[in-house]
Amino acid sequence: MTFTVLTEQNISQILSNLPPSQLSGFVQALEKALIDYSCQDGATYQCERGVVTRPDGQTSLFMPATTSDLIGTKIVGVRPSTKPPILDHNQIPQPALKSVLTLCDAQGQAIGVLNAAGLTAFRTSLGSMLLFRYRKKVENIVVFGAGQQALWHVRLAILLRSDDIRKVTIVNRSAERTRNMIADLSEPGMRRPDHITITAFNDSPDRAANLEALLVESDAIFCTTPSTEPLFPASYLTSPEAQKKPRYISAIGSYKLNMQEIDPKLLQELTDPARSLPFPTYKGGVVAVDSVHGCLHEAGELVKAGVPVERMLEVGRILAEKSGNEEGDLTTWLANGFVVYKSVGVGVMDLAVGQHLLQVAESQNIGLRLDEF
Repeated sequence: MTFTVLTEQNISQILSNLPPSQLSGFVQALEKALIDYSCQDGATYQCERGVVTRPDGQTSLFMPATTSDLIGTKIVGVRPSTKPPILDHNQIPQPALKSVLTLCDAQGQAIGVLNAAGLTAFRTSLGSMLLFRYRKKVENIVVFGAGQQALWHVRLAILLRSDDIRKVTIVNRSAERTRNMIADLSEPGMRRPDHITITAFNDSPDRAANLEALLVESDAIFCTTPSTEPLFPASYLTSPEAQKKPRYISAIGSYKLNMQEIDPKLLQELTDPARSLPFPTYKGGVVAVDSVHGCLHEAGELVKAGVPVERMLEVGRILAEKSGNEEGDLTTWLANGFVVYKSVGVGVMDLAVGQHLLQVAESQNIGLRLDEF
């Protein structure tokens, strides 16, 4: 069996020029993996992640996963934040986090090794798009953060809904990183139409008032920061003016119990079946999650809000219920309701996207291939 190695450059080569027609293959692969995870007992056959922290602060993460036809493990190394390396004058700082994904077939035969940095950012952002693509109105988008996750959220949103988007606003405290992200999104390969403007949030003279006005105007909000405090208070989206229209919120940046991007008060309001909300709800009010088990252990805002398990609905189950059903409460909620999607990452997402990357790489003759391993 052929064994393939994809470097960071190989994966960037594939994804940087991704046309909408090729994106659909990744969407279908990820959708199938999450439906199997939620509806075909796939969650039963997953292992707990392993974490090892050495005395110097070096942290290693081991993230195994299985599907009916794949076995894989992602290994992540996190450099100690207290001891940054000493660089020569002309050296470029290395990222504090590096990762690799190893894929095997169901019998354990290795079929590929992939640099997982770009893959992870892409698959996480693609997860946010699975429900975003059903929104009726996506004219104004707000993005918190200016890293790779933020970049991919904007790129994929434009690939999927370019005709409907008019404005993207980046909210980030680093002006330099924001400028770099906007410049990256202006590159020809990003396929950004001229009618879409991308600007930095103007926090002068009153940041709070300006941010509230921006969010009231928004149709979709992408949260991509490892924040330990809510990025904005719930009141910004529960005021009478804000509740004149619903929104789609994706929160993928926080992944520990001490982290939170969404105000828990907002989650409590959206999932309380006793509250009367001015927009469509589903099953009395739910939060969409990639994994109920994962979010119970890692989603700080959901835990702080006390969102019960019955108010969390896995996106795989949502997609399965949506398939072939173009009418009803679910379709109305996805298109016109207030939808919150919370993700902490599921290993089957890496396997699905990694396998499809191998297939695309073979079709484009990209990467190093060995006839046997």
